[in-house]
Amino acid sequence: MTDAKTSKAGSLTVSSLAQARRKKRRYDALLTLEDPRARPGHRLRFTNKPCPDHLVLAFEDCDTEEFGYAVSRPEQVADALEFARKHAGGSLLVHCLHGVGRSAAVALAILADRLGQGREAEAVEQLLELASEATPNLIVVAQADQLLMRNGMLVQALREKEAKLPAKLRKRQERYEFAKRHPELYARFQSDGEEELRP
Repeated sequence: MTDAKTSKAGSLTVSSLAQARRKKRRYDALLTLEDPRARPGHRLRFTNKPCPDHLVLAFEDCDTEEFGYAVSRPEQVADALEFARKHAGGSLLVHCLHGVGRSAAVALAILADRLGQGREAEAVEQLLELASEATPNLIVVAQADQLLMRNGMLVQALREKEAKLPAKLRKRQERYEFAKRHPELYARFQSDGEEELRP
């Protein structure tokens, strides 16, 4: 987990769940991204006050919609961006389970929002300074691209950077193959668009 200034207004940190648990009270705000069917041990909640402002969003970390898994919805990404804007003057911690997929994608969206249009490649570079192991969730990035009206430039900047980093492309392929082989581990959307619940 690395603290770094992302703009003059505030700081942004990307982390895993384990890191977030240890340092959560050091931040003004926390943005938690978790599985829709996360077990209690894979959740972060505050039970005692005072505590930072906390937003929890639940969706699967999968880079494709082809399997029917409960991936991010545009309104969730919009909520994340609005939460980050609300806390632009303070310190913000964004975390998911491992700190490389969902949290990295939301952090990239926040960086692109703060930096402004035309600086998408810079946002990608700043993200990799914050989280060198990041392979941002591609669905979240595409949704952020649309919400921020970047006309594909944020997605393109990420793909161009990763094209130069074979290790990241391998990680993406491994993530895809894992999701394909283990459907039992992923929540799915029902016909009404809601996530299925664990029995």
